[in-house]
Amino acid sequence: MEKISEEEIKKNWPSAVEGSMEHPELGVVHYWTGEQHGKIVVRFCYDSQAEGESEKMFFIDLTKNSWELSHISTFESHNSKLKLLKIQSFKDQDELEKKYRSIIELFIKSRNSAKMF
Repeated sequence: MEKISEEEIKKNWPSAVEGSMEHPELGVVHYWTGEQHGKIVVRFCYDSQAEGESEKMFFIDLTKNSWELSHISTFESHNSKLKLLKIQSFKDQDELEKKYRSIIELFIKSRNSAKMF
């Protein structure tokens, strides 16, 4: 599988809002996000991230006091175009949710505090 460049992802997701946050263990985590009707799509990038994981898109449903991961997709190059393919493996999704839980929680917390102003 060929590596997908940041430029390709930005070109295919021009409406994404970029930002950064400080994670206590991982350092600076850069993110790209979009939101509509209580549903958030976000991808993360940080220095020690495993290869290919910055191409993962986390689809999050917001509830009144919490959040729930609805699914994870990944960017893949197909006929010189990028497509989002949903991860079908429950095992893979569970592992990614466990690995990214602290990052998602920090993102939601920083998002909520920014919306208060």
